[in-house]
Amino acid sequence: MIERSFDAQTSKAFVHAVDELAARASDLDRPALAMAAAKAVALARNGHTNVLGLAGGQGFNAVPLRFGWFADGLFVVRTMSEHRDLLGAQILTLNGRSPEELVAALRPYVGGTDAYARELSPNFMISPELLHAAKLAGKPDESEFRFRKADGSEVERTLGVSPGKGEPSTRTVWPRRDLSPIAPDKSDAGWVHVLDGVETPPYLSRPDQNFWHAYLEADDILYVQLNRFRDQEPVLMSDYLSELLAEAGKRKVRRAVVDLRFSPGGNYMLGTDFSRLLPDVVPSGRIFILTSGNTFSAAISIASRLKYYAGERAVLVGEEMGDAGQMWGEGGTTVMPNSRIAFRYTTAYHDWENGCRLSQVTTCFLPNYFYGTAAGSLLPTVPVAQTFASYAAGDDVVLSQVLKLAKQHK
Repeated sequence: MIERSFDAQTSKAFVHAVDELAARASDLDRPALAMAAAKAVALARNGHTNVLGLAGGQGFNAVPLRFGWFADGLFVVRTMSEHRDLLGAQILTLNGRSPEELVAALRPYVGGTDAYARELSPNFMISPELLHAAKLAGKPDESEFRFRKADGSEVERTLGVSPGKGEPSTRTVWPRRDLSPIAPDKSDAGWVHVLDGVETPPYLSRPDQNFWHAYLEADDILYVQLNRFRDQEPVLMSDYLSELLAEAGKRKVRRAVVDLRFSPGGNYMLGTDFSRLLPDVVPSGRIFILTSGNTFSAAISIASRLKYYAGERAVLVGEEMGDAGQMWGEGGTTVMPNSRIAFRYTTAYHDWENGCRLSQVTTCFLPNYFYGTAAGSLLPTVPVAQTFASYAAGDDVVLSQVLKLAKQHK
């Protein structure tokens, strides 16, 4: 393994942390070993350089709740049926700490930006044994909660756990997936969702579909959701996007919305032609790029390219993305042979705000000299964050804001 994101200082700190961990590894159970390894790897301060799969329910125990972040706090979005009275409740404290305090306490275990650490924090919060390993829970098999329920009343509850299924995931687990009421798999029996009985809004309707599109406002606006930059057998993503451009051109759409809020990345090469040519399909219209803390890796690359090629017509709407415009990526994944804990390492640098310079040719990802773009700041032009009440009502305040902006600039 060659991890290239370390500098001299962080490399020295990492070696020291690994030496300390090796000296006591035989005394640690898997959660403690995983969290100690995560703390060491996170010293790289790079979003792609992390221990993977630190998530309750997949290799680690979990309480029977799932959480979602909103503009007004952390809320329960899914529960096992026996705890349905907690659906829609706000988490006020967990083991005596507020959710915001827990995010700060868990920060050393996640490399990358603050937005990324916050995005992944529910993975840890649902697992008492991961919290216990970080000294954030008194016991590894239960957690103490204080909730504010939908009726305004406050309740305290101690919740036990179910054991984690199988081995830890070898991929990043994105808790934003829990916002969709669409069951993730057939083993979802017994769970209930806060949106059960509510018409599923389009942005949450196809979370496991890599790409799909629709036309809005009497076919005036192309809406395309790109959830992963991967093929969707038997459809090649590059073919799909090429055909979509041709179709949208024939329809003479006036504006376009590219929804990257649930895209953790993939292979950005699959979207290079699309991101370059879409502005030509709407030659005088605005292109709205929707982002969140789940927008990561290749999705950031495509956001940069869309902004660059659309120029002043590009509008980033939503929340800060899950990584900075400058990041280390590529590389691969290594799995520890005994604990089965996986971690990601990186080998190539990206700069999607300023572009790669010739002086960086030994570090920058070489294809970026052909496909990279210097798009400037990738922070949202129009910051919009969903409140829990609007989410629970089935609204999409981000898309609503886009439609409002579209009407203002016809």
